[in-house]
Amino acid sequence: MKTTLITLIFLFLATQSFARQAAPEREGFVIGITAGMGVLSISGDNAGLSDGADISLPNLKAGWMVTPRLAALISLPGITYEDGSVDRSFDGIIPSVQYWTKPNWWISGGFGLGLDLRAFYEDEGDNNFGTACQFSTGYEFYRKGRFALDLQGTLFAAKVNTDNGSREAVSFLTGIGINFN
Repeated sequence: MKTTLITLIFLFLATQSFARQAAPEREGFVIGITAGMGVLSISGDNAGLSDGADISLPNLKAGWMVTPRLAALISLPGITYEDGSVDRSFDGIIPSVQYWTKPNWWISGGFGLGLDLRAFYEDEGDNNFGTACQFSTGYEFYRKGRFALDLQGTLFAAKVNTDNGSREAVSFLTGIGINFN
C-alpha cells in the first residue's frame, strides 16, 4: 500500500511538472533575434548577381501575444549577397502571425515590404523596394521563464523594382533564435 501511494504521488507530480512544461506562460511583449546561415537564389536585371550561401544576421521579430498561443509580429528576415563587387542584402519588413501548434513548436507567416539594399558602408548602388512574403517554423528546445531558445527555418521570397526592371529572390534561412516573451 505504501509503495502504491508513493508511486501515485510521483506520477501526480510528474504529470503536473509535464503539464507546466507543456503549456508555458506566454503573454505581453515578444522580441526575438536569430543568427544563422542562409541560401539565396536571386535573378533579375543584372548579370553580376550571385547565388549561394551567406550569413543571415540579424533576423528580428517583435510584437505582442494576442492569446497564449498566438502572437502578432513585425518580422525582419534577410540575407546578404554580392552584386558585382558591392555588398547588398535582400530584407523584408513583414507583418506576420506566429502560432504555437504544440507547446514547443510554432509556425509563422506574413506578407509585406521587400527591400533590396546596399550595405551601409557602400557608396554604390540604389535601394529598391517591392513585395515580400515569409513562412517560418521553429522548435523551442530550451525555456526558462520568459526566455527561450529555438531552432528555426524561414522561407523568404521578395520581388523588388529596379531602374532596369526587377529582381526576384528566394532564400531559406536557418539559425538559432533567442526570444523573450
